[in-house]
Amino acid sequence: MPQIIDLSDVRVIDNHCHAIEAVQQNEIAIFRSFFTESPDAQIQRSDVAETAFYRRLIRAMAKFYGVTTEEEVLRVREQQSVESLVNRLFHDAAIGGVVIDTGYPAPENAMDVKAFRTASGSDYVALLRLEVTFQKLITQHGTYDDFIGAVHQLLSSVRSAGFVGFKSIAAYRTGLQIQRWSLKEAQESFTQARKEFTTSGTVRLGHKPLLDTLLHLAFESAAAQELPVQFHVGYGDPDVDLRQASPLELRSIFEEPAYRSMPIVLLHSCWPYFREGAYLAAIYGNAYLDLSYGIPFLSVGEMTSVTRAALGSAPFTKLMYSSDGVRVPELHWIGAHEGRRAIGTVLSELVADGDLSSNEARRAGEMILRDNALKLYGFPSGASA
Repeated sequence: MPQIIDLSDVRVIDNHCHAIEAVQQNEIAIFRSFFTESPDAQIQRSDVAETAFYRRLIRAMAKFYGVTTEEEVLRVREQQSVESLVNRLFHDAAIGGVVIDTGYPAPENAMDVKAFRTASGSDYVALLRLEVTFQKLITQHGTYDDFIGAVHQLLSSVRSAGFVGFKSIAAYRTGLQIQRWSLKEAQESFTQARKEFTTSGTVRLGHKPLLDTLLHLAFESAAAQELPVQFHVGYGDPDVDLRQASPLELRSIFEEPAYRSMPIVLLHSCWPYFREGAYLAAIYGNAYLDLSYGIPFLSVGEMTSVTRAALGSAPFTKLMYSSDGVRVPELHWIGAHEGRRAIGTVLSELVADGDLSSNEARRAGEMILRDNALKLYGFPSGASA
């Protein structure tokens, strides 16, 4: 057996995750629903409990909380404040920093940022979720020109508003083949979006000519400011048409010379398109592959396969750890522990195969777990301490 590269002392930077809810849910049926992307009630209520990921998670939580059953785990959680849970789990997992997508869960349901920082001991930077923000602006502006003016103002003041980059969920809306449209087509699409808002009181930005046009404006701004843009890729809830969520659909964006200064982060390991994601990170200088170990909800074997594909073909400088933890702190926690394990296992295999020396493997692990994200997102110097 090869010697395992031990990365347990590396404080991770979680390059892609979400806020934790201020009010934690401990009813079994509700808690289980957090660990599937399916809207099906039976899957949420019972089938998810028979997945490899959930069985492994509950055993890990039971061991950590000093109990044995799912019911006891939830009873222990119920007896603690959310601040206490975050404090225990984040310190145990040695999470040095987080990159938070502020678009989900809704801000009114999330922990207060100051309270989270105090409880977790983690440095915190935030991303602006583009589609959600664009939707809000559509409701506030009745003409296309006023709307576009507001978009330009927003995009030009991202850093001063406290954000270090953008997050796009175009894959949930109209797909990742982001095109160029005429001004007339964009204006007509805006009119349709406004009609949706005036009719229903809400708007979901599934109007492709408008969304694509807005994304190009965001990319121009990101390139000018050298801001990273994260893309949801692949795995997700049924809103995602998986046929249109492959990272290969982004070819025109990668090939656009004007966008070369915009780092593009492909999320969720691009699962099930993880080999395609690794290929793009190996080919394009501004492509980065996010290795996510909380969501998708995978077995250890499948996480290891994804890690092998990524580390076996992409530069270590282009890979970044994440959990995609959301709502409950246990996802951030188990992601950090299992990410270290999967990356350490694959690095050990590379050493055994003669691809790397032990020192080179150790350095690669530090880059993936911490250093690449520190550099890309401009964290405070204390994040890895």
